[in-house]
Amino acid sequence: MCQTRVLTTRGKTVISCCAGCKMYYIWHHNLVLNFPAIGFTSFKEVVDTICFESNSLPFPDGEDRIILHTPNDDISFTFDPEELEDFRAALSEATYMNEVYMLMERDTGH
Repeated sequence: MCQTRVLTTRGKTVISCCAGCKMYYIWHHNLVLNFPAIGFTSFKEVVDTICFESNSLPFPDGEDRIILHTPNDDISFTFDPEELEDFRAALSEATYMNEVYMLMERDTGH
């Protein structure tokens, strides 16, 4: 794995990015997903458009959760409403922080 910098930590999610190869890493609980920049943007767009109320379902513990499929059909995230909002906020914050880093690098010539 590349040398990454942490863009955000929110709830149980940490998002980092490699400045060199532009890979994003989403660390959530004990899962790590990695995306190239365009894949990260596409994933974020999907997460931003999901409606919890119309897509949630009751789990065996009685809690309503939403299932968020990943690019790998065998791996899915599940979120309660608060966790989903934290996850969305982490994706947005990571995008913003990466833009800040890119502007700083452009200004310093690195």
